[in-house]
Amino acid sequence: MKISHRIFASASLLALSCTSALAQQITGVPGSPGATTTITGQQLPPPDPKFGGVIKEKASESTAWWAPRVVPPKGAPNVLLIMTDDQGFGAPSTFGGVIPTPAMDRIAAQGLRYTNFHSTSLCSPTRAAIITGRNHHSVGFGVVGEISTGFPGYDSIIPIEKGTIGTILKANGYATSWFGKDHNTPSFQSSQAGPFNQWPNGMGFEYFYGFVGGDASQWQPNLFRNTTAIYPFQGNPGWNLETAMADEAIQHMKQLKQIAPGKPFFVYYVPGATHAPHHPTPEWIKKISDMHLFDDGWIKVREKIFANQKRLGIMPENAKLTPWPKELPQWDSLGLLEKKLFIRQADVYGAYLAYADNEIGRVIQAVEDLGELDNTLIIYIGGDNGASAEGMINGTPNEFTTFNGVPVPVKAQYLWYPFWGSDKTFPHFAAPWAWAMDTPFKWVKQVPSHFGGTAQGVVMSWPGHINDVGGIRRQFHHVIDIAPTILEATGISQPDTIDGVKQSPMEGVSMAYTWDKANANAKSTHTTQYFEMLGNRSIYSDGWIACTTPITLPWELSSAPPPDVITGYKWELYNVQEDPTQFNDLAAQMPEKVKEMQVLFDVEAKKYNVLPLDNTTLLRWNTPRPSLTAGQTTFNYSGELTGVPASAAPSILNKSYTITAEVEIPKGGAEGMIVTEGGRFGGYGLFLSKGIAGIRGGKPVFIYNLLNLKRTIWSGSELGAGKHTIVFDFNSEGPGLGKGGTGVLSVDGKEVDRKSIEHGTPITFPEDETFDIGQDTRTGVAMIEYRYDPPFKFTGKINKLTFKLEPETKAVTEPRAELAPMAAPEPDPIEAPKGTMQGASGGKR
Repeated sequence: MKISHRIFASASLLALSCTSALAQQITGVPGSPGATTTITGQQLPPPDPKFGGVIKEKASESTAWWAPRVVPPKGAPNVLLIMTDDQGFGAPSTFGGVIPTPAMDRIAAQGLRYTNFHSTSLCSPTRAAIITGRNHHSVGFGVVGEISTGFPGYDSIIPIEKGTIGTILKANGYATSWFGKDHNTPSFQSSQAGPFNQWPNGMGFEYFYGFVGGDASQWQPNLFRNTTAIYPFQGNPGWNLETAMADEAIQHMKQLKQIAPGKPFFVYYVPGATHAPHHPTPEWIKKISDMHLFDDGWIKVREKIFANQKRLGIMPENAKLTPWPKELPQWDSLGLLEKKLFIRQADVYGAYLAYADNEIGRVIQAVEDLGELDNTLIIYIGGDNGASAEGMINGTPNEFTTFNGVPVPVKAQYLWYPFWGSDKTFPHFAAPWAWAMDTPFKWVKQVPSHFGGTAQGVVMSWPGHINDVGGIRRQFHHVIDIAPTILEATGISQPDTIDGVKQSPMEGVSMAYTWDKANANAKSTHTTQYFEMLGNRSIYSDGWIACTTPITLPWELSSAPPPDVITGYKWELYNVQEDPTQFNDLAAQMPEKVKEMQVLFDVEAKKYNVLPLDNTTLLRWNTPRPSLTAGQTTFNYSGELTGVPASAAPSILNKSYTITAEVEIPKGGAEGMIVTEGGRFGGYGLFLSKGIAGIRGGKPVFIYNLLNLKRTIWSGSELGAGKHTIVFDFNSEGPGLGKGGTGVLSVDGKEVDRKSIEHGTPITFPEDETFDIGQDTRTGVAMIEYRYDPPFKFTGKINKLTFKLEPETKAVTEPRAELAPMAAPEPDPIEAPKGTMQGASGGKR
């Protein structure tokens, strides 16, 4: 503003260009520091209002004027939006499950339970849909971000014309925050170099505390505060993200209400539970194990859940329990060794859900303690998809064995039995438990055609606004309906533009009409909904659903070519108004209805970016994506660098490579990590050994950890003071996925060790680990020999570190690359149990 502009526009607030006079709710004296106003919200952020005071040459003759602070409409509630992960419709007690979830029960008792609510069947697609109010293909998340491809419906980039609920509420005066899992930042944009517009802070959430990616250890997660990596678990035994996250959210809400008591909050609370790894505390493992919830096996548990659902009114009397699939074993066919392991897996899963619900309960109680419960809309969604069968048929102590196509035999898993759920494991339960947790439906996570993959139990409460306390709602709704529901509750409109970009309408509908008791049996306002994931698909319309029969099994990672995505699928038909569990397939009796529904699916698919259909999986894991390292074969570093995700690091998978470290050793020797990616559950590390009591310290060591199943170690003699060049050169037997090869460790130009490995890691190192130079930020790659405790900082100097990679081979990226057969090797021995974990296992059963 120039001083020569002597007189400005009228002092009247009617001059505010961001609102219309009729739409405004104004408080305070116009132009005073305490004045507030609502906005129409058509343009976000709202344009700066015209100056409403008077400016003359002298301040004494001028009139000051302050722009009013933007606030939400009067009566707009706080919003606490909670969603767990991979939970399964039939897991929590609130929806008939055997696992106690008193926090969810509490919200159900104070509000409503929804029994016909649906997700997309996979994590990041559901999460993109919930924060945008649009279908997952519409916002680039046709699949999880890790297998994104270069098509609008599948590129894992939320378009700017489809702004998030966080952006809308923030611009309308809400304090917005996100706690927990962020599975919507593209993997190729997840490094410290950004860009950050697709991070929570760039999507309208002013505060973020959580992890980036599909899963994370709850003991040593890849944790961020906003866009900065943090490591609160280092030197803090017993730290667990479930509790830490609740503590953080509680403190955040408390701080907000102390500083700005009139400012409502929107808290998006999305823990990693119960996605693998199942990481509850020992106390919760003991508590649930002592309840013996799963001793009778998955068939009996399923029958008990269904009986509970009938008793509670979750399922109507005419509902039928879908049959147990022939592809999964009957409990009675198992031996005692198998049963004991599988019960242990389920106990830890149950403990994880109960523990997570307990921490959610603490957050809800904090809202009440702040005196805000009556003014808070709480939405608690039980899972972002069905229960996960990604532990394969027998479960696994390390989920990354699944992602790399390596089943772990039951006998081999017993090495980890006493530590199941501790930081020594990255565990997942056997696939049949997932089917049981999805009772009464068929199928599991990844499968969008059947409700086992998409049905989520939902509870909502808002005292004084939901007037059928304890009621049940059976209207069909979808995760895209959450954002419109929040907007209606807050009295805020969807904007026409955000940052000058015309916005496309939200594709969901509000669920607020269901809050009135008079509408308990009203017809759903969500009449049509398509579903698609990995080529499998369905279409819902007014009580009917037509769906494909799944071809691939979610508990198998197959490299076999899939059938034709259009012609290779059989279709089923269900009247879910009368048959809510998809028990009675009517396709053979009503072929014309099937055709009608198929046409409708095609219409929806074209409308919402579902095309092109793609039923490949392995190919999409390895598809080239934009990244900071695309096409790069030489990488140079020096000094210390930590927390770099795999997408921004040199990938040594399925190729020959050379790592050269030019280091300087001080007098008295050195130890510590030079470079590492991965950790306990797979990866590699080049370091100088720690030694024991001054013995064997300072030795150059390279360890290749094959999925915590086998470690291969190269080592040399202790390095003296001065400059040294350490080289690890690996010559792959490839091309091909998971090929072995020969590695040579050299020091100062002299070979000191040579070994071969039969297999390499074919698909991925643990995604919650990072590429670190100069220290190891999470779990150690060594187990017993050369074991160290992170951060294991390098006490010498790294003058230069160079990676030289063989260019990506055609065999790794071509459409039908086959996964090399890789049976699980014998696991390396594990160190003795520590602390309470030994007591938690306690020789049970």
